[in-house]
Amino acid sequence: MTFIVKTRKVLLNKLLNRRQLSVELLHPNKATPSQESVVKELASKYKADERNVVVYGLRTQFGGNRTTGFALIYDTQQYLMKFEPKFRLRRRGIIPKRDGSRKGWKEVKSKLKKTRGSEKTKIYMSRKTDKREVIRAQKETYLKGFVGK
Repeated sequence: MTFIVKTRKVLLNKLLNRRQLSVELLHPNKATPSQESVVKELASKYKADERNVVVYGLRTQFGGNRTTGFALIYDTQQYLMKFEPKFRLRRRGIIPKRDGSRKGWKEVKSKLKKTRGSEKTKIYMSRKTDKREVIRAQKETYLKGFVGK
């Protein structure tokens, strides 16, 4: 797929160790480019590793031909893990996706309304699946895969 990448408002954020930029994609008479292809273009343009580039918020104008969005280019993989929100890490497959359903959470909520005292904590902890230790272990195993490369 052929498209042109224009970057605007390139900002070097030293506190978060990343470059923040607004991206404009020109793709006349073509479909909207995929995020993976945009990541590859930006990585080659800014001489960065593809794993450190995050693209989000791509919106195509009505009628096509132009798409705008945002991109973040982190210095290292550790900074990406530290500063990116969990939902974007879940999209990339770094953190495991949440299990359970909305109905299950609502059932727990209604049980909590009916109980008092220490029973509340037992019910809540039985349903809680997204524990910090699990996420931290998943991040560490993900980062260990990049140490040798």
